[in-house]
This record gives sequence, C-alpha cells and structure tokens, in this order.
Amino acid sequence: MRVLLISLLLFSCGVLEEGHHPTLTLLDKRLPEANSSVGSVALGVALIPITVPAGVADTFIANPILQAPDGWDTAKKIVWEDSSDSAFYQAAIFLPKVAITPIVFIGTWALHIMRVD
Repeated sequence: MRVLLISLLLFSCGVLEEGHHPTLTLLDKRLPEANSSVGSVALGVALIPITVPAGVADTFIANPILQAPDGWDTAKKIVWEDSSDSAFYQAAIFLPKVAITPIVFIGTWALHIMRVD
C-alpha cells in the first residue's frame, strides 16, 4: 500500500499536464460531447469503469514508456557529451561513465515523467 501511495505522489505531478494521458485523450476524442441531458449523464456514469483504468494505465504505463526516449537523450547529453579534447582523459573516465549512466537515466526519466523540465 505504501508503494502505491508513494507512486501516486511521485507520478501525480504531471497528471494534469497536456500530453500526459494519451489513452484518455483518445477516449475524449472518440466519445460524444457531454451535455446536461439524461443520456449524457448516464453515459458518463457507464464509462467510469473504462476511464478510471485508462487514467491509471496512462499514469503508470503509457506516460513512463513515452518519456523513456527523452530521459535517455537527457542522460546521454549529461554523461556522454564530450567536454574534453583529450583521448586519454575520455578513456580514463569511460568505465565511470558506464557505471553512472543507468543512475542518471533513471533520474532524468523520472524528471521527464513528472514534467520537471
């Protein structure tokens, strides 16, 4: 239960951001516009079993998958950008770069998921 609550707190930062919910956006485009008629209200209630799992899937599956390339690009820029002309220096720090890349990637990926650009 704690893991779920911590995950909700971590990933909730970008929930209302535009482009963070591709499944809900697709549903929104496909469904008719809501109005104050009884049929519209009944349709809204009937769609709750579809929209709630879609929102959860967007938050925990779709958005992290879609943000992985951006996280990798940022990590690659931070760790692997060649800041020195010396081939010896680059060879000397190659293994530390390899070791730190996954850690930096996880951090930048999490930041991209939460839209802290």
